[in-house]
Amino acid sequence: MKKSVMFLSSFVAFASFAQNTVKDLAAAKEIVWYGLNFTEAKMVGQFDQAMGAAPATAAEIKNKWIPAWNNLIIAEPQNFKLKEAFEKESVYYDMSPVEKANQAIKADQLMMVNTFTFADPQKTIKNAISKLSGGEKKEGLGLTFVVESFNKTNDEAVVYAVVFDIKTKTILVSEKMTGKPTGIGLRNFWAGAMKHIIKQITKDYYPKWKSR
Repeated sequence: MKKSVMFLSSFVAFASFAQNTVKDLAAAKEIVWYGLNFTEAKMVGQFDQAMGAAPATAAEIKNKWIPAWNNLIIAEPQNFKLKEAFEKESVYYDMSPVEKANQAIKADQLMMVNTFTFADPQKTIKNAISKLSGGEKKEGLGLTFVVESFNKTNDEAVVYAVVFDIKTKTILVSEKMTGKPTGIGLRNFWAGAMKHIIKQITKDYYPKWKSR
């Protein structure tokens, strides 16, 4: 597994307007999960489906599999242990902003052959968070995984785990992480990578974040 690279930032230009800071992460009793944000992502390689079905098309990934990955995390909190990872009393699922953003993805630009990385991670993540609007929660701490790539060629998912102030969209934590996919079928295979990332947060990353 690739060594995860830390990319932690609090955008100074907006700091004076922030309702929350990274120091509030440990004290908060609730975190708001916005889901997997694919608005800046690329799908690298051939995405084979189970039972001998033809590889998934870009349209199928956008319209079927992206919602399936997000829905699975909501449906199985016992397997995707966000509450435990962030040591919170509750996780509030506020998915409509990310669902709306993901629906605007251009399918013809979603898939590629070559390995992909963000040219300017800070700018890209800031742009992704700025598009999240219309949710039920108007303040508090939001959490989303901004997906950089699902790379079938390398069998890895690369995401930025992002914690942000919901009211101001100030980014408090932005951590690049790599997850190893595992499981049977296209849905479970990549969902396994999200499990792996959440486990890393629980064991290694959240203790660092909350102590800052």
